[in-house]
Amino acid sequence: MKLLLKIFLLLLTIVLIISANETVKAQWGVGVSYEIRTEDPTNGFGARLEKEILQSLPLLDVNVRAHFSYFNDTNNLSISKFDISGDLDVYDFGLAATLGVNIGLVKPYAGFGVGSERYKFSTDLAEAAFKERGYYYNGFGGAEVTIFPFLKPFLEYRISRLSSMDDINFDNIGRFAIGLNVRF
Repeated sequence: MKLLLKIFLLLLTIVLIISANETVKAQWGVGVSYEIRTEDPTNGFGARLEKEILQSLPLLDVNVRAHFSYFNDTNNLSISKFDISGDLDVYDFGLAATLGVNIGLVKPYAGFGVGSERYKFSTDLAEAAFKERGYYYNGFGGAEVTIFPFLKPFLEYRISRLSSMDDINFDNIGRFAIGLNVRF
């Protein structure tokens, strides 16, 4: 949790420094979310940084997004007749492009992206601990609701396809996120 807070504060500082030189029309978004996955660990937190790249289209929003997610759980691993308990940490970093349509107070959007997930199982038994990194591509869709011009809660569903994972064998990972974007 402290790591997520530090990363969020670092991203917010970077955005504020960069946006000081931008024009009034520049649109940035900083968001946080609570995320639920279909695989263990199932619950986590996310942070995102978005930048609007095409401002001349009246109803459409085209954005690029960088995101980070963190999941943690205490799991049991069974090897032969032994049960080993340890912490499973999952770190997820990615980049994506999104296209949204402004319909009144609601903006449905969809996107496509790529990223990397890092799994780390820590335990007292060194032979059972492992680290694994994989790359993925993902598609997602969601909706953002305008409460105030700068405050926008969102719901999103994302599905990822992992590749190059030896110890982790997931075909598709679905993820539901609920969160809040601050736009400026």
